Amino acid sequence: MIGIELPTLNTNDSSYTLVEWLVPDGNSIEGEEPLAVVETSKASEEIESTGPGILHVLVGGGQECRPGQTIAYLFESAEERDSYRASAATPAAASAPPGAELSITNAARELADRHGVSEAELRGLGRTVVRTADVEALVRRAASAPASAERQLSKRQRTVGAVVTESMRTVPAAAAYAKVDVGQAEELARQLSERTGSFVSLPVLLIKAVARRHPAHPLMFAALTDDGTVRESERAHVGVTMDAGRGLYTPVVHDAAELSGDRIADLLTGFRSKAFRGTFQAAELAGANIMVAPHTTEGMVLATPIVFPGQTCVISVGAVEDQVLLDAQGTPRTHRFVHLGLVYDHRVVNGRDAMALLKDVKEELEAPAALG
Repeated sequence: MIGIELPTLNTNDSSYTLVEWLVPDGNSIEGEEPLAVVETSKASEEIESTGPGILHVLVGGGQECRPGQTIAYLFESAEERDSYRASAATPAAASAPPGAELSITNAARELADRHGVSEAELRGLGRTVVRTADVEALVRRAASAPASAERQLSKRQRTVGAVVTESMRTVPAAAAYAKVDVGQAEELARQLSERTGSFVSLPVLLIKAVARRHPAHPLMFAALTDDGTVRESERAHVGVTMDAGRGLYTPVVHDAAELSGDRIADLLTGFRSKAFRGTFQAAELAGANIMVAPHTTEGMVLATPIVFPGQTCVISVGAVEDQVLLDAQGTPRTHRFVHLGLVYDHRVVNGRDAMALLKDVKEELEAPAALG
């Protein structure tokens, strides 16, 4: 019998959620292959088997689990697994506080693990021996408890809250805004979409425009270290804020300046799908050195996002709005505008630098030929 222990997937979390088993309980495993999907506060990861055997699940899908916990066993044969299951009625000694003795049967412990019943809850029963029926009673009691008016924040939302709190505590943020005529950029996006079959949008072109400005504005892609030095980056890795109803994610378009507009568009399309399902891999969320925050819902004009700790600035874009202006001959013409917002860490970036970046990105979008 080999135990499959849950590795540490995210050092910021004390527990994870086992989303689903990819192999049914009792099935044969041929070798190293994905067994289960586990969700941390940042991403979803696949847990692989450590070798061949018969799978015996200890923690059910949808249940909480912790780093180092044994979530399943691999048995050499079906007979060995059957023997283990037959011995499940044998009481197994569990740790107890001084002066108190507690025994939990193997079957009861297994059932408690499946339903996320803690040892503290088992001790709260006041019994010296906890059996399956005792755990079943706790599960039924929890299921029949009246709904509370209180709402527990999700693990992802608690993580977002921690990031926001750290940003507000440590980053002296300032902001600047620019109004950009995006008529030509929208036309380029339409042409690229028709030619490539990819969904090229204004945020796609903004990501490319920001990345192209990396050589001219290295401080905007830098990180302030704990000793007060600024660490510049060699390439532009642009994070994108994204919320499809499963919480806020910030996937990263790595080396964005070297990618075509349609390639960036394809990446964003895949990111949206993963944000909806909550199935990002950790590597897809790591490495950003600047952030783009689209706030393109109709009617949204300005946005002031936070600067993520470890970065020096974030650029937001609002929804497109029409404005009628007179041309040189006095003829009224409709123009398409957005507002870009740049929030920056004032310890590293001064207002002059911030406005210079906004000016350059504005020029990129208003004359967008290089963004395709």
